[in-house]
Amino acid sequence: MPTHSRSLPIRFRLLAVVSALYATRDRAKAFVHIERSLRQGSLPIRFFSELFIHLSLFLGYPAMLDGLERLASFRGNKRRQNSFQHKRGVAISEGRDILTRVYGKQTEKLVLRREELETGLGQRITEDAYGTIMARPGLHLSEREVVNVVVLFIDGYNRQLYSHLRGALRVGVKPRVLKSVLALVGNLVNQDARLAMGTVDRIWQNRRQGSF
Repeated sequence: MPTHSRSLPIRFRLLAVVSALYATRDRAKAFVHIERSLRQGSLPIRFFSELFIHLSLFLGYPAMLDGLERLASFRGNKRRQNSFQHKRGVAISEGRDILTRVYGKQTEKLVLRREELETGLGQRITEDAYGTIMARPGLHLSEREVVNVVVLFIDGYNRQLYSHLRGALRVGVKPRVLKSVLALVGNLVNQDARLAMGTVDRIWQNRRQGSF
């Protein structure tokens, strides 16, 4: 499957590669890419620390802590500055705003469905995942959606993948870029990405027809 990964912006390319390698437990190889980037000065260390914090949503705290601890060796004895914290009560409103940006008119239905699955689940996801993690500075929302797409594609959560492919397009990721990310990751982990790439085209066509 041909890819155009070289034409991908470096931030998207590294997000895709590191996320895919961590999702497939090839952590040492992931840090080959990270170390090269840090050595070249192409991206700040905070870019990668935010990536690992975000990955906790999909890969859990162990993956996050492993990544942050490895990054600490590059930081040496310097403590991380400007740590981001929400004021109490802000996370829910910010989470709701991000949910709306990602899901659009489907937001109310999504939250209601989560509440039907388990009381309080909709609020918890809104506050914890979207208002606390996805609202953090350091990565753009479009970049966070690309990470979501990568891990969901690898793990085969197709319903959630569809939602986040749609979400990525809604928050500004170009179809060409999204398909290049999928092709790159498909080659990297030996998964056929053609179906997901076709889904991107269908979602984008729906957008052009006003049903996005």
